[in-house]
Amino acid sequence: MKKPFKNLCALGLSILLLSACNPEMDQVNQVEPEEIAENLSIPAGFDFKTDQNVNVTINDAEYAKYDVYAYSDQLGETVSEADVLEKLIFSGITKNGALQQTINLPKFYNKVYIRRNGESTFSSTSLTINNQEVTYNNAEYKSTTTSSSQKAANDVDTDGDGVLDTDDAYPQDPEKAFNMYTPSEGSSGSIAFEDLWPSTGDYDFNDVAFTYNAKVHLNADNLAVGFDFTYHITTNNTTGINGIGFEIEGLAPNQIESVSGQKFSRNFINVNANGTEANQENAVIILTDDVWNLPHNYEYISEDTDLITDAGDFEKVTVSVKFTAPIATNDMGIAPFNPFLILNIDTYYTIFMSESNDPRYPRGLVRDFEAHLPNMKPTTLGLSMKNTKDHASNYIADNGFPWAIHVMDSFSPPKPGIAITEAYNNFKAWAESGGTDHKDWYINEVAGNINKDSIY
Repeated sequence: MKKPFKNLCALGLSILLLSACNPEMDQVNQVEPEEIAENLSIPAGFDFKTDQNVNVTINDAEYAKYDVYAYSDQLGETVSEADVLEKLIFSGITKNGALQQTINLPKFYNKVYIRRNGESTFSSTSLTINNQEVTYNNAEYKSTTTSSSQKAANDVDTDGDGVLDTDDAYPQDPEKAFNMYTPSEGSSGSIAFEDLWPSTGDYDFNDVAFTYNAKVHLNADNLAVGFDFTYHITTNNTTGINGIGFEIEGLAPNQIESVSGQKFSRNFINVNANGTEANQENAVIILTDDVWNLPHNYEYISEDTDLITDAGDFEKVTVSVKFTAPIATNDMGIAPFNPFLILNIDTYYTIFMSESNDPRYPRGLVRDFEAHLPNMKPTTLGLSMKNTKDHASNYIADNGFPWAIHVMDSFSPPKPGIAITEAYNNFKAWAESGGTDHKDWYINEVAGNINKDSIY
């Protein structure tokens, strides 16, 4: 939410005081939020997804540890093995002759790199992703680059989970053995919101934006036992109180044993004893009920200063989730799950809004309003709205723009008032092609993608 009425600051305080006792003041000096004039002509059903789920199947009758990486060789740059090895997605061992996981990758990724470390041999190979599938049969690849394994003949299994210590990321913990990452180890995905749903805005996507990395803990059977969700607020250009969270649609609240690391202060979020949000059909994890709760170095300077932060102003925060019993990763789903922004509007801003334009007026702190990624569903507590003027129940406005975007990389939001179509030159062509053209529209390394003077 921007501050489109800086010239009304002096008047604002007096109106604020009067409006507390005069409900008719909702019609005084109303100022509409800045809106974008441009429209997107997107194909029916387009969901603005920049990522793809890829099913990886490894067949191997022998004991072996596998490390799986992913990358693209279509960006016009030479890709070295060192570059690939910075993109670990998951590790595991074959069980009953197979290892299967579903991973989440950028749509322009076309390669999976698999490293096998057996009891006596070490090998690696690259495979092309076909129809979102990769299948590796060890019997077919024994002749690929192979060298002696680094495993010692007397290697032990300290925690007795069936995974040798040299293969075990947690050699003294029988409940954990491997990790699975989204997007990959050491990298971040990004989610950015417009905060006026169901009203339209300027689509600069800097109202609330954050990067994230999810680290799922796997046991010796390659099942998930919990995960760490580390996030970092990169911009917060709101005057209202906004929370963030995500819904794990494949899990019930009672499948969560505990949640730690959440930040609460506003007393409008009710949580169960295990840390999940109360009265939800699926497991919902609220990261914070107010982004400003998070540790940050920002100081309010003046009325004319936009509430824009730099990445260094906020600290990274990790929320840890533990399951009551191991869960197949396909049942759990893949981070960032169903993320959403909890919208609340501050009193100062509501006096300039009409009830017909924004149905939140003038209720103050409420739990109803959620902005989601396109075509995602609200949670049980979220307000589902039918399409009316500028309102969309599928979180895509009549003008074709979404209220939230997700990319599998770091994302620099546009500066205030600069629409994403102006800052990212190929966003419009990508959206109007239904996502088939310019799949890498947000990648800084691709020449011509970004007007760098227009972003943070």
